[in-house]
Amino acid sequence: MTNAALARGPSGHVEAYCSTGGSPGSAGWSQHRLELDHDGTQDVEVSYEVYGPQSAPALVVLGGISAGRHLAPTPSDPSPGWWPGVVTPGGPLDPTRQRLIGIDYLAGPHSSFRATEPVTTRDQARAIAAVLDDLDTGAVTLVGASYGGMVALAFAELFPRRVSQLVLLCAAHRTHPMATALRSIQRSVVRLGRDHGAAADALAISRALAMTTYRSADEFERRFDSGPSAAEGSVRFPVQDYLEARGDAFANAFDAESFLSLSTSIDLHRVDPASVTSRTTLLSVDEDSLVPPWLVEELALAAPGVCEHVTLSSPYGHDAFLKEAELVSSVLRGAIESQGWVR
Repeated sequence: MTNAALARGPSGHVEAYCSTGGSPGSAGWSQHRLELDHDGTQDVEVSYEVYGPQSAPALVVLGGISAGRHLAPTPSDPSPGWWPGVVTPGGPLDPTRQRLIGIDYLAGPHSSFRATEPVTTRDQARAIAAVLDDLDTGAVTLVGASYGGMVALAFAELFPRRVSQLVLLCAAHRTHPMATALRSIQRSVVRLGRDHGAAADALAISRALAMTTYRSADEFERRFDSGPSAAEGSVRFPVQDYLEARGDAFANAFDAESFLSLSTSIDLHRVDPASVTSRTTLLSVDEDSLVPPWLVEELALAAPGVCEHVTLSSPYGHDAFLKEAELVSSVLRGAIESQGWVR
């Protein structure tokens, strides 16, 4: 990191001290030897960022496969982070008064680890536990959305005594077979492109297809109901421009192997609801075709701990946790401040 003093931590990790909104923060790299589910014992390096007062209760904040450690602006990286409107001063996840921990996923685009076998959500949970060891952090609240919610559940299964609370958005204990079917097609597209020297183009197409599952049909009807345009003998539809733009942006940020690893990890995810013993708040969205409310309710009913399930309606479907900052913030505040929500 630029403009930051480096100091080697006691467990071999490197910390770079910065500031976030006037509160102390740090970024670092934690090196550990982990036993992975399918890849044996591996030396891994896990990147993280920490925001807020060290004395404050710790919250691990985890997003989808394209999210990472960067939650809020820092002097070395002024970009807003992957969850603007939620991770913000005065927000439900406040980097000025809470200790927020963001972590890069193993085998993700910002990870130095490249898997030769599938990576699981439990492997990600082990990496998080290693970082928390280095940070000398006790029990934590885990806030996880989409893939991050799956990882949080795996963490709760492996390390129940290290969880004070779970807050999970658009995530469940298992994947829906139809969602797996769609992701399988996406992975086939990426493998075909990679094997024929067109990995970036294949990633863009795969992400374009994914966008049709992240959002609802109602949103597309509202946004893209105008007719096609013709130019130089070709016909283009308004929705094409949107899908191609989102696909190109993803291809510029991801690589084929990272996508294949993390996409497969989603579909390998399975957690026994009986292992979820901590206080848990679940958020689902009526229009979410990837993680429908009935699947989240299946988890809520089977979990033995106190588990509250909130459902929302949003045209953004699965992406509501990213797009509906006000609604999501209300749920997060209710959970984190222990105000409670009734199913």
